[in-house]
Amino acid sequence: MVNGQDRILLMNGQTLKGRVLGQSTLEVRYQVRHGDHLRERSEPTESVFSVTDSLGREKVWYFMDTLFGNEYSIDQMRWYIKGEQDARKGYRPLWSMLGGFAVGAGAVLAFDLEVTSLFIPPAYAGLMALPRVHVTRGSITDPLMEGDPFYATGYAQVGRTKRVLRGLYSTFAGVAVGLAVRQFIINPNLPEP
Repeated sequence: MVNGQDRILLMNGQTLKGRVLGQSTLEVRYQVRHGDHLRERSEPTESVFSVTDSLGREKVWYFMDTLFGNEYSIDQMRWYIKGEQDARKGYRPLWSMLGGFAVGAGAVLAFDLEVTSLFIPPAYAGLMALPRVHVTRGSITDPLMEGDPFYATGYAQVGRTKRVLRGLYSTFAGVAVGLAVRQFIINPNLPEP
């Protein structure tokens, strides 16, 4: 580890650890260990919520300003980021993944699709963006957050993205399996015309 582990909390809920070398209104520069080497990295300040040094002192870079799109107060943004973090760790869109696989494989097999089957995954993923994301009870790290609208908004933001992407990947997998089954099992066993 790099001496003096500082934490950089990003606006998307991710936490970067390393040694902060400098902070300015343009960027936060920090050093991370990559194997045997120390690498210097930077994050633009607009994507950083706060920097906490190894002593626990926090410098908040986020500020409320509706002209820049920062519509939440600092405390509201903390709740929003907590929602993003909990969704990243605990939200599992199992039903959308299973549904995507079933739709992909089922459509290819039922309708004898080939090239047109490549339109199914984006269409299914687009549909997965529509339903509301509900906070999963087991994924809440702080019981005080339950029912908070800012927490739920952050949770939904990351949860929807996970649901769309995993639905897309599972539908592509279903299409691939459907095409393989049709190509290697069904088509060779069809009677010759």
